[in-house]
Amino acid sequence: MNTKETIIDSAKYSFKVKRSFLFLGFLFWALSHNFRVILNENFSLAMFLIIPLMLFTFIEGGYLATIIEDTIFGLNIQPKFENYKNLIFKGIKEVLIVFIYSIIPIFTLIVLLIFDSALFTFNIANLILFSLFIFLLFCSFIVLQGAIIHYEYSHAKFKTAFEFRLILRKLRSMGVNRFITSFSMLTLILVFIIPITTGITEEVHPIISIIMEFTILPFLAIFSSRLLGLIGKHHFI
Repeated sequence: MNTKETIIDSAKYSFKVKRSFLFLGFLFWALSHNFRVILNENFSLAMFLIIPLMLFTFIEGGYLATIIEDTIFGLNIQPKFENYKNLIFKGIKEVLIVFIYSIIPIFTLIVLLIFDSALFTFNIANLILFSLFIFLLFCSFIVLQGAIIHYEYSHAKFKTAFEFRLILRKLRSMGVNRFITSFSMLTLILVFIIPITTGITEEVHPIISIIMEFTILPFLAIFSSRLLGLIGKHHFI
């Protein structure tokens, strides 16, 4: 399956089950609403809302992880929102994997902020440090995608997400052209389109924000998860 076919398949898959699509939209809306309240209200209410915020995050992560796993093993039907305990458990593991793979670029950014108060002042040192941060962020992102594929293919055994040599070997075996074509669209969606779209929902009229949270964000989330699963099935495993 080439890049064009994976994109078409992922788009068609994203609209297959409207009920799951709408429920995922509800999760996006709930996460956004709770996060706004946490930022704007008092500390005690924020501490109360952090629990549903975490649960919604884990359920969303577990559901998207299930899409990736099902796709890798050849299933073409969207999973249903059921067995929430299992979804929460899977979501917790996904969040931990993402966090661990983000440690190095986060640490680099902290160093930049601590040791250079004039971070955005143009000079050679800043340019080198900022370039290093972007490079580490990109490498961590690509290896993270490979780790998630390998982890889901290994039936969600947590330690398999950190079999670095095997993951890197599989990434190298894809070849340069296949590697670039496979991950360029995924990088565009996850690194740019979803964060920008999420930011827009914070600024526009509440009704438009709700429409976007129930339509565009679920589509992008399901689309990118399906796309990653197809990359794993046809090019990585």
